[in-house]
Amino acid sequence: MAVETVIFDLDGTLLDTSEGIFKTANTVIRMMGGDECHDLKRFSLFVGPPLHVGFEKVFGLTGDKNTEAVLTYKKLYKNIGINSYCYYPGLVDAVRRMKEKGLKLGVATLKNEAAAEMMISSSLFNGLFDVIRGSDEAETLTKAMIINKVCSFFSSPFSNSVLIGDSESDERGAMEAGVRFIPVGWGFGFSDRDKNDASFVSNPGQLYDRIIYKES
Repeated sequence: MAVETVIFDLDGTLLDTSEGIFKTANTVIRMMGGDECHDLKRFSLFVGPPLHVGFEKVFGLTGDKNTEAVLTYKKLYKNIGINSYCYYPGLVDAVRRMKEKGLKLGVATLKNEAAAEMMISSSLFNGLFDVIRGSDEAETLTKAMIINKVCSFFSSPFSNSVLIGDSESDERGAMEAGVRFIPVGWGFGFSDRDKNDASFVSNPGQLYDRIIYKES
């Protein structure tokens, strides 16, 4: 069945936002008197899931300390981290080609929605996406709920929609929402062993071809 709607995860899929995320998180921990993390493999657990999950997994924060860290992070990120990102080579062109092909394009992210909109609007992706949906302030939305919001915006059949993501949580969200899923070989969420699976696409050029020729 042909793809009508292509939905992208943001952190680790559409943009490499790790520098800004790590910088902000370490600033928060330093302000709280804790030890910074400089282990990139461990810190990769921070990219993708809700903030409270990242602070618990990477820094072991729970309860009130976790809540304090999340609130402080949200205040600091717009000044410290939101403009610290890198592009994955060829991805802007691939998304632009999808747009020219007439596909409906959206973003579904667990990043705060306002922050996601601000980041994309200041990037080379500005104007390429029809809708950007993200987490609410209380972080009550699941990935599947956010995917549903994107599909509802387009009134597209879920069976004609696909999520592009870099993690198992993206894959799980796609499954729960009832959309197809394409895992990418860049980003942070999958192991090198996973990335050898034939279902993965290793570069943005392959992603465009997969959607246009194989998924359709």
